Amino acid sequence: MHIFHHRFIGIGLLMAALAAPHMAQATGFLSMLRDVPLAEGLVELPEAGIVFDKPQGRIVQMTATHHQGVTQKALMAFYSRSLPNLGWQARNMDKRSANGVLTFARQGEILRLTFSADLVIFDLTPISTP
Repeated sequence: MHIFHHRFIGIGLLMAALAAPHMAQATGFLSMLRDVPLAEGLVELPEAGIVFDKPQGRIVQMTATHHQGVTQKALMAFYSRSLPNLGWQARNMDKRSANGVLTFARQGEILRLTFSADLVIFDLTPISTP
């Protein structure tokens, strides 16, 4: 049984290593959203960033472009997997693949990620209260 356990772990590690090139990983964090990771293959466009601090909360928009070969599907999977580990709660995830948008909430803020053919737009706004 002990030998079986080591073989099982070895097979699992091999499968993870083979799958790794197809999965996006973090290379750092966005400069104006230091709690949102920048997926591998994305390059932040700092000149396209907008930041407003209001009494109701901050408003931030950042844009990143991605290298050829990085798919929208891989980026969406990366953010769907990594943001909940940072305290962001997913919202409306059932519609994500249809419209290329992921939405998360945390501590009175909404983070919306919009994925297009070559860009990812990060929009952070306060949760509005009626």
